[in-house]
Amino acid sequence: MKNVLFFILALLSLVSCQTQQEAKVYGRYVPERKDDFAWENEYAAFRMYGPALKSENPSNGVDLWLKASPELVVDSFYYREHVLGKPYHINYGKGLDCYKVGHTCGAGGLVVLAEGQTWIGGPYDRWEIVEQTPERFVFHLEYDSLLVAGHILQETITITAEAGQLQNKAEVVLIEKGEEVTGYGLPELLVGGGIYLHDTVDYYMTIPETGYVFYEEDALSDKTAAQMNYDYNGSTSQGRIQLSVKTPGATLTDIVDGNLIAVKPYQLGDTLTYYFGATWSEWSE
Repeated sequence: MKNVLFFILALLSLVSCQTQQEAKVYGRYVPERKDDFAWENEYAAFRMYGPALKSENPSNGVDLWLKASPELVVDSFYYREHVLGKPYHINYGKGLDCYKVGHTCGAGGLVVLAEGQTWIGGPYDRWEIVEQTPERFVFHLEYDSLLVAGHILQETITITAEAGQLQNKAEVVLIEKGEEVTGYGLPELLVGGGIYLHDTVDYYMTIPETGYVFYEEDALSDKTAAQMNYDYNGSTSQGRIQLSVKTPGATLTDIVDGNLIAVKPYQLGDTLTYYFGATWSEWSE
């Protein structure tokens, strides 16, 4: 029954995609893959994790899927994985999911810096699509329990993906829920976007005056993805990934707890805007 559900959902999504051949931006809620929320434009695809994955301790970070061309791939990747049984961690010519997030900010997720350490949340609790056109996709995700220095915050993030743009726009609002693990007041918060550096710091750059950080790594830095691709095609070479975050007005652009971050002082209730994106050396038109 579960496989039938996968097939029906994937088929409907593929038909929808086929009727929007001119679309350059796309996204949707993905119930057949544990409540993922996925989206893409011409350059890259992304996803964030939902409540059905909570037992696996995911984060509120951003996962990255590499694309070989402007072709929309989100639905075909899920269909191939869940219906055909062909893992999207392997590059069959269209791209692949080889970026490991775990419980980190991933490829441009929200980072809260307080008391000298980074605080990363869990999966989202609610989603809402705000706008969906062939050129623009806007959605909200809400998180009820972001733990920061003994305080429970609620996070709302609005993400905008547009055709022709290398970066997504993220607008974040944090409020305190009135729940405290400790009796101490909430410390000063620095908030913005971040990039997880995996096991090694390969190449990175910061431009403090613009709030911009950049990181590049081997596409198959994850050993599991490297082994799967080697088993399939005898090679562990899948090019390079370039990731970037820009937080306008950032007062700190540095590496903290293995994350390359761009953050600035934040007051609860305010809207903070930052940008994140990624490219792949194997992409071509």
